[in-house]
Amino acid sequence: MKQWIKLFCLFLLLGLKTAWADDQVPNASLQYFATEAAAQQLPEASAAFRNKEYDKALKIYQHFADEGNKTAQYQLGYLYQQGLGVPQSNELAVAWYTKASDQGFAPAQFAVGMMYYYGQGVLQGMMEAHTLINLSAEQNNAQAQYMLGYMAAMGLGVSQSVSSAADWYGKAAAQGVPQAQYNLGLLNYTGQGISTDYHKAYNWFSMAAQQGSTKAQFMLGLMSSLGRGITTDKNQAFYWYTKAAEKDFIPAQYNLGICYYNGIGTAQNIPMAVTLIQKAADAGFARAQYFMGYLTYNGISSAKSPQKALEWYMKSAEQNFPDAQFAIGFLYHNGLGVPKDNRQALAWFQAAAKQGSANGQYMTGLFYQQGLGIPMDAAMAAYWYTKAAEQGMDNAQLLLGVMYGQGQGIPKDFKIAYAWLNLASTSSNQQVRAAAMKMRDDIGKVLSPADLNQAKQMSQIFYSKYATQ
Repeated sequence: MKQWIKLFCLFLLLGLKTAWADDQVPNASLQYFATEAAAQQLPEASAAFRNKEYDKALKIYQHFADEGNKTAQYQLGYLYQQGLGVPQSNELAVAWYTKASDQGFAPAQFAVGMMYYYGQGVLQGMMEAHTLINLSAEQNNAQAQYMLGYMAAMGLGVSQSVSSAADWYGKAAAQGVPQAQYNLGLLNYTGQGISTDYHKAYNWFSMAAQQGSTKAQFMLGLMSSLGRGITTDKNQAFYWYTKAAEKDFIPAQYNLGICYYNGIGTAQNIPMAVTLIQKAADAGFARAQYFMGYLTYNGISSAKSPQKALEWYMKSAEQNFPDAQFAIGFLYHNGLGVPKDNRQALAWFQAAAKQGSANGQYMTGLFYQQGLGIPMDAAMAAYWYTKAAEQGMDNAQLLLGVMYGQGQGIPKDFKIAYAWLNLASTSSNQQVRAAAMKMRDDIGKVLSPADLNQAKQMSQIFYSKYATQ
């Protein structure tokens, strides 16, 4: 550093001895030498930073930052933000980032924008954050492009727009940002705001997964398992679930456990399955907690215990997992591990029903029809049977057909009754199928040819909409 100062002074003295008519020329000359000095010493500061010699890096950055070098100002802001070689100070970080940002330095524009985003060193302001991040993104800063996509998707500092989010994610993804590749894949997978395209989703997930994105690895496992975007490949599903599970991604641990449980892509291994599923359950994953309840209730890999099953079901139900809510209702209804209590059972069945559980909807309808734990209410029974029947529940389709045929809780309508009973007659359950066929045929005998024809046409519509797939 001392040698550099001597040289700079020498150049300055030489400059003063020369007579120039335009006093802007020597300033330009000095700027040239300052730039040259920065070009030589900033790499030295960067090397010191990499070697964690923060005091050395600080001295160099401070010198050039004071002279207006935008790179040094940005680096100095980073040192203050992280507390490296200096006391941590978000306020000073913002001050130095802003100096570099005002010179149009894209990394600094992004950095100070993120400070506004999180409210670090400045009052939180999404509009200010968006403005600065946008300036950086327009200079092709990939991280800024990703962040603009996220802000557009969430409606932060700008009107929510999934199409705009996809555009920005696309720009960042093309530059290799794994988070953008994953999010773009997810948009294509879910069809949220854009057309569903499993093939594109798979390609984006693959790019992100190759860069180590845990969520992308999980999604590749899911798509391989379901055959979406590619041919179903259980071995690939197992491979990608394993990659994500090794990074403690909880949903992947659960799905990998299910692979071991069912022998999907690997040999069946119940102890390994239980270990993985319990690990996910202990981490609070509701689906895994429900499955631990199932395993415990059925005595799989442990002694059968309805009481312990109830404990697991409760953990899951407290997170509003409908299968667990239904399972608790089943235990109360049958007095398993708890005293028989139909009021409690109905409360849990209804909780599951309101979340769309076909089993919960059917049982709620049954309780209303039979007056279990509640006064009989045929209209409510028909309401919940309809919900379950429309999801393909064969028992609900059968009983709803009966209610339309008899006018219980709903206006009597033989044609609708025929349609529901005809649909129930396709059940894989022999008892349901036989009962539905008999009642359907009995109703068919009392319908006029024209009404029977309409009932059959209605049956075709019902089958296309409500048959179990």
